[in-house]
Amino acid sequence: MKPAYIIVHHSGGTDANPMQDSSGYTLAQCNSDHKARFNMRSSLGFYVGYTYFIDKAGVVTQCRKDDEEGAHTIGRNKDSIGICLAGNFDATMPTDAQVRSLTELMKRKVVEYGIPFENVRPHRAFANKSCFGRKLSVVS
Repeated sequence: MKPAYIIVHHSGGTDANPMQDSSGYTLAQCNSDHKARFNMRSSLGFYVGYTYFIDKAGVVTQCRKDDEEGAHTIGRNKDSIGICLAGNFDATMPTDAQVRSLTELMKRKVVEYGIPFENVRPHRAFANKSCFGRKLSVVS
């Protein structure tokens, strides 16, 4: 299915410590966590439920094809691109490299799929969470 939404996430804290800094969270950790949690392997070989993962250095890794079902937002996994940035943006700021990478990726995907800007949303628009945190202001 052609993506109709872009949903932005952060790796966040933990249930025990919601303000824990997770800026060092790696793609390998996310892959392992999502394998244990969802066990939903993508056609690209990842278990990561997001379509894209952006690490602290701003490196973007595609984990699922854009039209492949994800595991990131209940009710929107089949018609959205999920982008996760490493970090807890309730506790810390994203890096400049992350913001640049996210902005460039979103611009490309909005044009590629004709996604209206109002359909570029934070995860909190679909769930009772603060995700992607209050310190990232790329989308409202």
